[in-house]
Amino acid sequence: MYDLIKAPQGKSGSATHTMSPAKLKMQAEDLRRQLARRGVPYRDPTHFPQKTVYAMRILAGVKDQRTRIALSHDLYRAHFCEDRNLGDPSCLREIASGHGVDVEALVQSTAASQQLRHNTTEVVERGGFGVPSFYVNGRLFWGTDRMFFVERALGMRGVAPERLTTPPSSGGAAKLSFYFDYSSPWAYVGFMRLGSLVESVAPVQVNIEYVSILLGALFKETGTPSVPLTTMSTQKQTYYQQDMEDWCDFAGVDLNFPDVFPIRSVLPLRATLASQCDPAIIQTLYLAAWRDNKNIGDSDVCHRVLQEAGFDADRLLCDASSEPVKKQLFANTSRAVSDGVCGTPSYQVNNRNMVIWGQDKQSTVEDLLCGWSDISTAAKL
Repeated sequence: MYDLIKAPQGKSGSATHTMSPAKLKMQAEDLRRQLARRGVPYRDPTHFPQKTVYAMRILAGVKDQRTRIALSHDLYRAHFCEDRNLGDPSCLREIASGHGVDVEALVQSTAASQQLRHNTTEVVERGGFGVPSFYVNGRLFWGTDRMFFVERALGMRGVAPERLTTPPSSGGAAKLSFYFDYSSPWAYVGFMRLGSLVESVAPVQVNIEYVSILLGALFKETGTPSVPLTTMSTQKQTYYQQDMEDWCDFAGVDLNFPDVFPIRSVLPLRATLASQCDPAIIQTLYLAAWRDNKNIGDSDVCHRVLQEAGFDADRLLCDASSEPVKKQLFANTSRAVSDGVCGTPSYQVNNRNMVIWGQDKQSTVEDLLCGWSDISTAAKL
């Protein structure tokens, strides 16, 4: 698949090979967290990435669906729970023999090889670029954290991302730090969803700390391309557009990608800091950029947007050029780098060292606000 779509990691690589250290660490932490949340047993494999072509050829050659499903479970368990090497023929023989499958016959089978190639070509033709991929009624969905979209596509429109904790009846208070930059469409979606987040954890009182950062500076510091989308395969770029549309539809967010992108967000971020991070100003600037297609990086446009919304644009833009404001934006960005932020939006709950990245993880943030304890370890075997 990677070869067919000309993935940046190459035919034999892993997607993790193209990630910055900060993103790689974040992804590893998120994997452990999601495994723990779902009670899925897991052990970091010693052999990774593995050569799985024979295992996949065997599965492609098994005609009986029940057998194929059961064998798939055993192969996954061997790889990710028992740390066995699926590239070892003796390992495959031992696992497959329990299902009455002749490994040697299928490994050498021309029909099985052709079926595997057909399957791979088919998923690429349908827009696939990674696994797991799901195809429902002509639409592709990628990743385990998009399975609720799969359920919705199958007719269960009320399904939402899984929550593990309900708000305590006693209420209480919690602090939420929200890292953002106007240049990120995902941060825009995340900001627009903060209202539903607060409502979902009531009666817990949430104090939101808005932490404006320079995403470009963070990317430079962490070794991330300034516009990550441009480094992705065409397949992945296309899917990300659909994924954003799916999330906007789910959250009721109106988004129109701006003509001027990437957005030069230094001025609006400084103006936001000059307002003491007034959420009304943040919303005004986000809507102007990502709903109304206004170039808020232009000083005249930024001034007009703020003025028309009833804010003192002259004072805000004047204060935006002050040294204290400039230093605060730099300090916020340095804090983000130090805390392990790799993109926006990112969240912290009650000043913990743990950072949650991505508006698609809002349900995890909601659980943390309600007192859920993240042990960040996989379930024990």
